[in-house]
Amino acid sequence: MKIYDEAFAASLSAARDGSICPAWFVWAVGRDRDTGDDAPIGLWSGDEDITLSVEQPDGSSVSRTYIGGCNLAVPNGIPYVADLTDNPVTVTLSQIADAAQQLVRGSDVRLAYTEIHATTWTGGGLTSAPQLQWVGIVDEAPISTPSAGSDGSISLTIRSEIMHQLTATNPAKSSDSHQKRRLSTDGFCTYAGSIEARKVQWYKK
Repeated sequence: MKIYDEAFAASLSAARDGSICPAWFVWAVGRDRDTGDDAPIGLWSGDEDITLSVEQPDGSSVSRTYIGGCNLAVPNGIPYVADLTDNPVTVTLSQIADAAQQLVRGSDVRLAYTEIHATTWTGGGLTSAPQLQWVGIVDEAPISTPSAGSDGSISLTIRSEIMHQLTATNPAKSSDSHQKRRLSTDGFCTYAGSIEARKVQWYKK
């Protein structure tokens, strides 16, 4: 069970009688297109850059800088279910923001490791330190090029890495060549091809 910061939990409970203003923080680790090195970048839904401490999945804390002014939003929120349903999270960004351009054009974000944190605004300030909400990988990052007079956007589809692995189809075949790719001395499937083709009824002479 996830235990949230008391101030954050109180702001969520009070939203039923008043209102709520969420603050989203996205940390994505893409790959540099030239070197292949990790290219992490933090973006958030505020207007100014901010440096703060956030919780990592292992429970430790790390100080990060998140870039603002990119019109970041999580329009559908984060769905929580009690089964193995794969429900991706959608994060939208301004198409013309420099930080968004750096993320999707300056680096390769395919399967980029991503963390999403959230808290709320109260009285012009953050209610609490951002709380970890989602850990996943970027599955899609289409860039919508607008027509004249229209608005464009960047939409990141972030899937749970665990659910992606649980629902993925294994393309590996049970063959001698595949086994030897894993270990050259593995002879478990040496005769798999010939045995598969045999029609012998083993109980008969």
